[in-house]
Amino acid sequence: MALLYDGVVPVVAEYGEALAGKVIVDISNPFNATFDGLAHSVETSIAQEIAKVAPASASVVKAFNTIFRNVLESGRPDVFMAADSAPAKAGVAAFVESLGLHPLDVGGLKMAHWLEGMGLVTVSLAGNGVGHWNFALGVHEFTH
Repeated sequence: MALLYDGVVPVVAEYGEALAGKVIVDISNPFNATFDGLAHSVETSIAQEIAKVAPASASVVKAFNTIFRNVLESGRPDVFMAADSAPAKAGVAAFVESLGLHPLDVGGLKMAHWLEGMGLVTVSLAGNGVGHWNFALGVHEFTH
């Protein structure tokens, strides 16, 4: 879904059965008006709210929300993903890899809330600690 966060759930509800059997990738970031918190309660995420209104045969994957557009255009960032459906997650992972990016599975759809928090951290780093938009959060593995 390439929509502002407050439009995602209504659009999914409106299209209803047309989304049956589809994989819905939620890239939204539900920031509050001051960009210092999320616009929803701690108990949910936009991806989880999508799952509530989507057809039962649809799968929701939270992905791409921690990556700035310019980084997608010129970099090879890690793409964090959360979903309850292993086949849907595998399909999105294959798509991510086809773009030359690195998919990272963070667990079930309840982890989407934390990915939305990571999106908030990314924006805060751009405005404060890093001071620009040309970076991405990722995982570095270290060996002994």
